[in-house]
Formats: sequence, C-alpha cells, structure tokens
Amino acid sequence: MPRAAVCTALGRPLQVVDLRLDPPRPGEIAVRLAASGLCASDVSVLRGDLPGPRPIVLGHEGAGVVTAVGDGVTTVEPGDHVVVTAMPQCGACRRCRRGQPSLCEVADGVLFSGALRDGTPRFSTAAGEPVAQMVAAGTFAEAVVVSAISAVRIPAGIPPGPAALLGCGVLTGYGAAVNAASIGPGRTVCVIGCGTVGLAAVQGARLAGADEIIAVDVVAAKRDLALAVGATAALPAGDDVVEQVRKATGGRGVDVALECAGVQVTVNQAIAATAKGGEVVFAGAGGPDVRVDVPQFRGLVGCAKTFRGVLFGAADIQRDVPRIVDAYRDGRFELDRLVTRTYRLEAINEALAALGGPDVVSAVVDLA
Repeated sequence: MPRAAVCTALGRPLQVVDLRLDPPRPGEIAVRLAASGLCASDVSVLRGDLPGPRPIVLGHEGAGVVTAVGDGVTTVEPGDHVVVTAMPQCGACRRCRRGQPSLCEVADGVLFSGALRDGTPRFSTAAGEPVAQMVAAGTFAEAVVVSAISAVRIPAGIPPGPAALLGCGVLTGYGAAVNAASIGPGRTVCVIGCGTVGLAAVQGARLAGADEIIAVDVVAAKRDLALAVGATAALPAGDDVVEQVRKATGGRGVDVALECAGVQVTVNQAIAATAKGGEVVFAGAGGPDVRVDVPQFRGLVGCAKTFRGVLFGAADIQRDVPRIVDAYRDGRFELDRLVTRTYRLEAINEALAALGGPDVVSAVVDLA
C-alpha cells in the first residue's frame, strides 16, 4: 500500500496515509514515483479555487519507473522511466488532430473529475472508499496508476527531481514561448514572473532565437537565475517596469510579452510593455478577479496587438518533453538549477506553504 498525501477538506493540512492502489486497467500504467513537483495549482485545489472531489490525492507532475501496464498499452513497458504529466492527450480527438493537444477532449472529461478515463480513480482507503486523483494524476504518492496518454518515456539518466518539473511548469513556460508566441531572430521578448514557468519561458525564448529577452521579477535571486539561463537583461518588478522596458527597446516596447505570474498588475504591465503590432501571451494562472481589460480600439485594434491565452504551453507532450530532454542533455536547457527546495512526503504541508517564497523557484517531493 503506497503512502499518499490526501486532501480531505478544504483548507486543512494534507494527511499522509496508506492507500490501496488497484492494478492498471486497459490503456493504463502503474508507476513507482521517485519525485513529484509542487505547483500553485495544488494549493488552488486545496483552497477550493480549482474544483475537485474529496478525498483527493494532490500532485500533477511526477517522474518514476513503470512497474506494470494494462492491456493495449504499447507506448511504454515495465522498467521504462517516465514523466507523468498534468494533461492526458489522446492524439485522436478533433482538437488533437488539428494540432491542439493541450485542449484534448479526453482531458476535458477527466481533469477536474478526480477520476481516470473510465470515471473511477485507482486509489482507495483500507475501508474501500474511493480516493480521487488530481487531474487524472495524483503524484503526491509513492506509486500511482494513470492513463498511458498522461505519460512520456524519458531516458533513464535524467534525475527524477528535475524530470518531474517536465510534467507541468516547465512545459507551460517552454511551450508558451516556443509553441504559442511568435518568437524568432530579431524579436525582443519580455518575461514577467520568473518562477518555474517564467524561467522555462526565458529558455524557450532563447531556443527560439530571440535577440533580446528582458526578465522581470521582484526577487533578485530569480532575476539572477533568469540571466544565468538566457535573459539578456533583468529588471526588478515595480511601478516603473513598463517605462524601463520601453527605455530598453528604444521607446517601442517588446515584440512579445510573456505574462507568467497571473496577477492583475503583471497582466496590465505585459499589455502596456508590448509594442504596436506586438503580441501578449498569457501563461499565468490568475484567479477569478484577474482580468484582461483594454479599450477595443485604443488598446487593441488601433495598436494592432494580439492577445493569446495559452493552456499548458500549447504543448504536445510526446513531442515537447523529448525536445526539452534533448536540450537538457546537450546543455542547452537548465533544469537542475530550477529545483531550489526538496522535501520528503512527510513534510508536504511545509512544502506547500513554502511555495511562492523568495528563495523557492521549484520545490520537489522526494519519493524514492
């Protein structure tokens, strides 16, 4: 019986308990997890800002080794190292076929249900009560059963802590820059918010060939890290950010602004810092009160700006995870330095409380 961190009631600490784990059914795999990333979305479920049944195992980005596969699974086999992602992608629905796997129709049906594709979770209590799995994953656990379409095989040599980040945060930032934004040689880019998503966006913009990448964050250490992974300039967050960005770009503003914080002030700054004919990509997960609000003509048509919301980096997990892994192995993408805190499962509540702190970029739960 694997241990798992379970949310039993909104706002209450997670409970680390032993759970039953059913074997994989057709189309599913069992994974012995070695690490799980922590994300603000986990806190959002705990607070009730994102929906989810209870009790529920939180966590939605993990890395581990396949221990069993159900009937019909051909993408992985026992012994393979995999990343468990936050987004099942079937590859066959209308959205997947037209190049929008991050909007997969299968995912629509399971992301907030707490279940896998057949409508049931694989966790249960010793008494037989079902325990839901966050976004069909539930990676705050020593072992898990997920749909094979939620997992991506990776080389065995990738450390599990950094690898776990590939399941959500890194994909979101990298994909926002590489898949969603129009970034290439000659382009100037501003990334606002330098957590996991923002630092991955900086690296994605660099890989896409941007000439200038301006990183913005309130924390000096995160600005320093942004410079280390590819930003050409870094600015402290503040009331004069837009003025400073425009000054750095000859008064024009940037060609592409990537908003990675999800708060009202940074949303407004991203819009204002973008040049005429430019593009604003919103990758931050703002709360219900965060709005994109501009005058139709003066704020949008008259300056010919493009606004784009991007979910999960518009990522195709089977394409983009291997791309990032290849860049990581070649020394072109930094993952290790993004992991600034590691916790044991017993300290899961301490870990969640630390998220967003000035000395935390990415936190990881060590499950090995």
